[in-house]
Amino acid sequence: MKKEKVLKKACCLLMVATMIIGMTGCSGSKTASSDEATPTKEAASTNENASATDTASDSTAVTKVKVGTGNGAAPFCYLDENGDSVGYDLDVLAELDKRLEQYEFDIEAMDFSTLIVSIDSGAIDMISHQLVKSDARKEKYLFPEQYYCLSPMSLCVKNDSGITSMADMAGKTLDQNPSAYEYQMLLAYNTAHPGKEVVINAVSDQTTADGYKKVSNGQVDASLTYQATYDSVVKELGIDNLVLTDVVMCEDTYMMFGKNQPELCAAVDSALKEMLEDGTLSEISNKWFKEDVFSKYADIVTIVAE
Repeated sequence: MKKEKVLKKACCLLMVATMIIGMTGCSGSKTASSDEATPTKEAASTNENASATDTASDSTAVTKVKVGTGNGAAPFCYLDENGDSVGYDLDVLAELDKRLEQYEFDIEAMDFSTLIVSIDSGAIDMISHQLVKSDARKEKYLFPEQYYCLSPMSLCVKNDSGITSMADMAGKTLDQNPSAYEYQMLLAYNTAHPGKEVVINAVSDQTTADGYKKVSNGQVDASLTYQATYDSVVKELGIDNLVLTDVVMCEDTYMMFGKNQPELCAAVDSALKEMLEDGTLSEISNKWFKEDVFSKYADIVTIVAE
């Protein structure tokens, strides 16, 4: 009996010892796990660097730019049969948007008069609508150094009018929207040719097609227009008594920016210079005008609207 008690006691002691060793082992395992969970100095440094990189990435956020363009000035900026904005200006803007990774263009088409109101109120940041860089505008807005288009214009006249040049338009009539830059060019022409002025009828709500119809009907003598516009509209109307003269005027045109957008203006200027140098503007010109206006008309930009 005593021997059995001694044996039981020994077994109990052995069990206690085993439990103590097991607890010590668990404690050691927990300590090791804790050490593994604690980041090393190198790991902490790596995490800090990653955080700094994330912060740097945040600092390169893209700036949205509100761009206003026209909705009825083919082939530059107009709405197609699906109501989508298309034209030369839209293609140039798309290329600028691609090249200027720091900006994202949000383009809205509107009437010309609304464009001016919108940029004055700050609702838009820039305008792309074949604008001339007049002295009056330079006082109020910013312009890049680089033009983005040359706009050669001809006269749409009746085929028996005998009109072939601006000199033949002395005392003759034509319609023009007073909000459009062509109106300013015509005023500049009249100032430069006293006694041989063109009679300008100011009209604000007339389409190009309506203007051509008035020429065809003899209500006015001519319409100042573009080759591409003439080709498409005359074909659509089916009028057969009109002809187009050679180019009579040509103006360099610019995008226009609010006074609070000097960085955007400078970025667009730089990109446009690259696009002219690498031939991109010429490619877009050939697409919409069937000719490279930059090589063909650069030497005849003679009319400056003031």
